[in-house]
Amino acid sequence: MSEVTAMTMDKGPWAAFEPSADDPWDLRKVAHLHRRAGFGATWGELQRDLEAGPAASVERFLHPGHESPDECQVLDGLRQGVLRSRDPERLKAWWLYRMAFGADPLREKMTLFWHGHFATSQRKVDDIALMVGQNELFRRHALGNFAMLLTEVLSDPAMLVWLDGVDNRKGRPNENLARETLELFTLGRRHFNERDVRESARALTGWVRGEGTDSFEPYRFPFDLTQFDSGEKTVLGQSGPWKGDDLARIVARHPATLESLARKLYRGFVSEGDDPSADLIRPLAEALRGEGDGIGRAVGLILRSRHFYTRAAIRQRIKGPVEFNVGLVRALEVPRGSLSLPGLSASCDRQGQELFFPPNVAGWEGGKPWINSTTLIERSNWAADILWGDSETGQSPYDPSAWAERHGLAANRVTSAFTELLLQGDLGAEARALILSAGSKGGAEGLRKALLRLVNCPESHLA
Repeated sequence: MSEVTAMTMDKGPWAAFEPSADDPWDLRKVAHLHRRAGFGATWGELQRDLEAGPAASVERFLHPGHESPDECQVLDGLRQGVLRSRDPERLKAWWLYRMAFGADPLREKMTLFWHGHFATSQRKVDDIALMVGQNELFRRHALGNFAMLLTEVLSDPAMLVWLDGVDNRKGRPNENLARETLELFTLGRRHFNERDVRESARALTGWVRGEGTDSFEPYRFPFDLTQFDSGEKTVLGQSGPWKGDDLARIVARHPATLESLARKLYRGFVSEGDDPSADLIRPLAEALRGEGDGIGRAVGLILRSRHFYTRAAIRQRIKGPVEFNVGLVRALEVPRGSLSLPGLSASCDRQGQELFFPPNVAGWEGGKPWINSTTLIERSNWAADILWGDSETGQSPYDPSAWAERHGLAANRVTSAFTELLLQGDLGAEARALILSAGSKGGAEGLRKALLRLVNCPESHLA
């Protein structure tokens, strides 16, 4: 790490957040951490991390515990069911289950991040096993080394089908994968030329379509040396008999790639607002440059920082449909047996985010386009389905009294506790009065009405 970057991290905005009397570690900051690093906090997690402090709370995200043997068995059963059924609806439900109930929310959040970055659609791939394989690739490298992640993506069967890599042959190069690698996955449009595209396409020749397996497991496509262009190529001024892993190494470490990824991480974890300054981006890019877990180091730098807990960051992102829907499930501790995974998946689809079916190679735009009159109605409908149940999808009604009893909350404390759980202090006096009024009527019906009003507040749509 350079001396300049070390100073920036020690004294600048990426310096570690240290609570003080004027800037305490409070419920608002704890909930902010959970919304950004995961999909929202339960009441117990809020209380636990409020007491634990920022350092221990962030460490829990970066180094979580392992799933229990029973949970591993459940996940494996769901996965095998997806592979045997070859059903894209079960594929979506499998991943949503991991997000809603998994023990490693940051890894799932980053898997979603990479799914949007290397956007690949089942609509063209048309192979469930390949989509499972790519999803597991993203999860495996979610917080690791970007060059290694890119290396595997460039030989990933789903990507080879999606961007025509299996049609890229010696003497008959297909430039689609090469162009999107340079323009969307790494450098950005202004940092390469057409010769770089042609030479990169030559480096990516040699992969051929594989055969399926009887076990329904994802499989890799073989590399056929006779179809590989072994001649010298020049990419970004570097010459050699480059293959795909060489291309990944060259472009992954380029300053333009590191800056582009740093800006994307900033938008994902800090703010979608104003373009961040070079002083904010430079330390993130340098963290990404590191060997090993460069992605994890950059994410950790953000989550530990003073800047992350300022007004410039809190509720400065619009939640995507998956974040919004899964976040409600996690925060309310909706029991696994009562959650309709098909209902959850269908609601995400209607809100504009169909997992494994991104709209194009650039992925979902995100931000303000997530919100319009139609999607707001769909978000409210999803909350209503969770609270009152939906017989068509098999979603059971939510029992707020059971939640209160589980956490030892007195009846006159429940509505205000739900307010703290979902919105903390980010609620105007008029809205708070309406919510407390609904909850004061008592019983499950009154509490459900209060919860629906909470979820429909504008602040509930902000991460």
